[in-house]
Amino acid sequence: MMRIARVVCCGAVAALLLGPAHSAPLQGQNPQSQTSTQAPTFKSTTALVEVDAVIFDRQGRFVPGLVAEDLTILEDGRPQAIQQFYMVAHDGSGGPSPAPGANLTPVERAHRVFVMLFDEGHLGFESLMRVKKGAEGFIQAQIGPGDVAGVFTNGGMYRGRLTTDKNELIAAVRSARPEFDNRQSLLAPFREFPRIPSEMDAIRIEGGAREVVDALGEEACRRDPFLCSQEGGITQVENLIQRKAKLYIRQARALTARTVQNLQYVVSGLSRFPGRKTIVFLSEGFFVEESRDVQQMVAAQAARAGTTIYSIDGRGNISGGANADPDVTTAAAARSTAFDSGEAAPIILTMGTGGFMVHNVDDIARAIGMVARDTSTYYVIGYQPENGTMDGKFRKIEVKARVDGLTIRARKGYAAVALPPLEAIGK
Repeated sequence: MMRIARVVCCGAVAALLLGPAHSAPLQGQNPQSQTSTQAPTFKSTTALVEVDAVIFDRQGRFVPGLVAEDLTILEDGRPQAIQQFYMVAHDGSGGPSPAPGANLTPVERAHRVFVMLFDEGHLGFESLMRVKKGAEGFIQAQIGPGDVAGVFTNGGMYRGRLTTDKNELIAAVRSARPEFDNRQSLLAPFREFPRIPSEMDAIRIEGGAREVVDALGEEACRRDPFLCSQEGGITQVENLIQRKAKLYIRQARALTARTVQNLQYVVSGLSRFPGRKTIVFLSEGFFVEESRDVQQMVAAQAARAGTTIYSIDGRGNISGGANADPDVTTAAAARSTAFDSGEAAPIILTMGTGGFMVHNVDDIARAIGMVARDTSTYYVIGYQPENGTMDGKFRKIEVKARVDGLTIRARKGYAAVALPPLEAIGK
């Protein structure tokens, strides 16, 4: 067990990893079938399970200077021997190199890797414009010489690669296009006669809850007898409610399946690269019912490969007031966070990987900056599991402090799957 935490400062690491090249292919089964050259491999241990931990004091400040003995890590409730422990500190400026004699492995893991994933199917037009502006502002102001980034938009990785080129990243962000059949447009008929108050009501109706249909039909005809008569009476109104609910659920499932596929592709591609990787998931949330297990496994696979998912709500301020977006069910009102189940999906992804969700922030560049700061200073804890069988099952991780007053945020577990050979970011 290591007695001290090595501190790794990022900066000149871009030259170390990239050499003369300025981009790295992100491979895997791309939904748009990109092709790219194989990056060179280097020796690295994939048997270790690495856990990134952000540790705060009671005032919410990051705590430096901890040693391995200050923490306990458990897998499925059993203590594990810590075999690797160091702190990464990245100021984003391309500044100091690691100290002479430092172990090269932490250095290789010290660069920042970002993928901004635009979930266009779950971003309304205004939300998409907001996140595009914010992403561009973040790239211009905060992507530093030691950073590598990529943009997943329009169903694929822009140019199929990660890059250090800011101009390419900005072009990628600007290429994002709104989708006509996005989630908000699919929900819009809910506010038309006969109204369906929420996505949860639609889920219950699609599942056969006749009492919900009856209650909504009676309410619709009581509030607007004329439209009820025009539709042919309460029976026809109830039939219309059922059709609308079932159509929405069918379309929402298709959108969710595509989003999950995109996440799986990015997670798989990033698994080849060493160290901490960050996915910034730009979305309004998505239909989570029936796919919770799949999303939990995506998060578990990401955690195994050292990828942290952060989610940013593209709606900006949804807490009310002049800047709030309109609710899909009431055009003049602030959008209600209780309207649908969309926020549950990003929470599954972020909590499972040790990230967090940012919402009620209009300035998306600042929101992404919050993510960047969180992923710039952290501890890396490595251990070789007592159960070395990679059986594909989920294994629970707990990181506990032996020092009073500390709060730890780390991934909750991982999928016990073998990692591919790790590769340097470069051609």
